[in-house]
Amino acid sequence: MASRGASVLRGVIRTAGSGAVAALGAWYIRLVVRTTRWTVIGRDGWEALVARPGGFVCVTWHGRLFMAPTFTPPGKRTVVMISNSRDGDLFSGIVGRWGVAVLRGSSHDHAKHRSKGGVAAFRAAARALRDNGALVAITPDGPRGPRMRAREGASRLALSQGAPVIAVAFSVRWGRNLTSWDRFLLPLPFGRGAIVYSPPRSPPDEGGPQAMERFRLALEGDLNAVTNRADDLCGRARVLPAAAGPA
Repeated sequence: MASRGASVLRGVIRTAGSGAVAALGAWYIRLVVRTTRWTVIGRDGWEALVARPGGFVCVTWHGRLFMAPTFTPPGKRTVVMISNSRDGDLFSGIVGRWGVAVLRGSSHDHAKHRSKGGVAAFRAAARALRDNGALVAITPDGPRGPRMRAREGASRLALSQGAPVIAVAFSVRWGRNLTSWDRFLLPLPFGRGAIVYSPPRSPPDEGGPQAMERFRLALEGDLNAVTNRADDLCGRARVLPAAAGPA
């Protein structure tokens, strides 16, 4: 009984600690957003998607997740797919403070021979697009990479529902790329920044593996293009994609 009580207490402490860190993270994001002088490129395509009744998919690289919670248009249901990981726990707590619905799940863990909820999350995201006209946000290279190489989840989701996809990236003049696998960009406040949107891309009418692969590569190209342009606008060295791995 004592052991069970100690286990429960540890769980409560971890939850409270995670909540405090998430609150601090949300506060810091708002500080950066409000104190940065932003240059915004390609906003018209984004606003056109928000105004339409149907849903759409928004993609950003894992290393540029910092600004993702702020891409939540009022009046549009926003759903984000987040991995079942410790990083995912923290990010779920942060985006929840923007009223974003969270779907937890990531790809099958072949090393441990277990499902990590990816299929259920995919089905729920498809329903959100189809039934709620939602914005569904995905990091195509998450949660483990390779960096800036798109897996096929976002393209498959868009193709399954006929939903357009838009890529978005941010960069800042003052900030630091961490040494993590994704070279996560942590911005500093009171600087200059850029947010760049790609033109919306509609999925092809035809199906099949070849169409899927072409669409996946096109989305990967869109994401790298907006990320590079955001970095160029801020005078920041570009982050290079990792060696290509399985899609």
